[in-house]
Amino acid sequence: MRLTFFGGAQEVGRASVLLEEKRKNLMFDCGIKFGEKTEYPLIHDDELKRIRNITISHAHLDHSGYLPHVYSKNIKPKIFLTKPTRDLMGILLADYHRLHTSGRKRLFTIKDVENVMKDARIVEYNEPFTSDFRITFHPAGHVMGSAMTLVKGDERNVLFTGDICMRKTRVLDPCEKNLTADTLIVESTYGGREDIIPSYKESYQKLVTLINQTLDRGGHVIIPSFAVGRAQEVLLALDDYMRSGTLRHARIYIEGMIGKTMKVYRHNAIYANDDIKKRILMSEDDPFNSPNFHRARTKTREDVLKEPSIIVTTSGMITGGPVHFYLEKLGNDPINSMIFVGYQARGTPGEKIVNGEKCIRIRDKEIELKLKVEKVRISGHADYNELLQFIRSVKGLKKIFIMHGEKTDLKDALEKDYEVTIPRLLETYSI
Repeated sequence: MRLTFFGGAQEVGRASVLLEEKRKNLMFDCGIKFGEKTEYPLIHDDELKRIRNITISHAHLDHSGYLPHVYSKNIKPKIFLTKPTRDLMGILLADYHRLHTSGRKRLFTIKDVENVMKDARIVEYNEPFTSDFRITFHPAGHVMGSAMTLVKGDERNVLFTGDICMRKTRVLDPCEKNLTADTLIVESTYGGREDIIPSYKESYQKLVTLINQTLDRGGHVIIPSFAVGRAQEVLLALDDYMRSGTLRHARIYIEGMIGKTMKVYRHNAIYANDDIKKRILMSEDDPFNSPNFHRARTKTREDVLKEPSIIVTTSGMITGGPVHFYLEKLGNDPINSMIFVGYQARGTPGEKIVNGEKCIRIRDKEIELKLKVEKVRISGHADYNELLQFIRSVKGLKKIFIMHGEKTDLKDALEKDYEVTIPRLLETYSI
């Protein structure tokens, strides 16, 4: 067997790894990378035509966004994913099509997106299927429907994690542990020794304190968030703290694609943890449609702006979406605040603002940012210690490939016990 890394090696984004054994092949994920410019997997069309199967670990575009590009080349491999991943991916790919152009020419059509969705094959967790290889999906805990992929070849068992979370969240159980594989391909988004993420309790207490301080001074709170995963966790937490009285009462506005994804989460609640299922089934309390959640009633959003409120909006990295409107209207007033709760890719406006930049260009207009900027670490990823814990739980493990990150600390911690590789882009490795 051999692995080739067309993306995701020594970087966060454009996850794309090809597994081959004789004439069989399978690509793990098919993503794009956001930053100052959008980057794609480094795979030529003639190579792409050989791909027979693709598994998608979850809906985020850095793991799924290249699929319509593949279809635009009239290449149609078999695509396997879970039902929530398919439902969420449909929303994200349609929005990606709407926003993404190359000059005046779109790189793919909405028909390509529709064909991807039509052809994608739904697979349930822990139900083995065969397509060249014997494959099983296992819960990854990252966002609803996220899956680790376990492949049984003739000689090797390979586990691809995608993105994983080791903690129980408000919506999901942690990733499955104690799987058996001799080769592991593991994410390392927070793979540095200093990447120790605070407990959810600690992070949310900080978030609530910052929000209360802003509301007390009569300001608005902008929370840029990814539409899938982070937004649902943050919204359910804010609702819980507001119901308990810990968070001062204010309207919580949901913007961008977050409303659509909340509906998808509700429709797929069977994939949530038992706490969510019990709330829905036993008490008819729908956590995804709380009375505390509101939508703007007009395009000009006067209702949102007229009194202090909490605004959870896309995009999480300030690359576009309604957050630009709110920064135009609220960014120049120090009474307001913007609280980042998610990962900021290098070169994105969000990363620049977190690092102290005080201006942002929106529609050819320079906006001076005087509002208070804060960061609260609320992650859907495993941190350094949790990654070590997960890796050491894998039974029979011999070889490890560390991807989807930029640090080498995990390798240093593991190489005494395993054969550890930090792969390079376009390199092929025998396993």
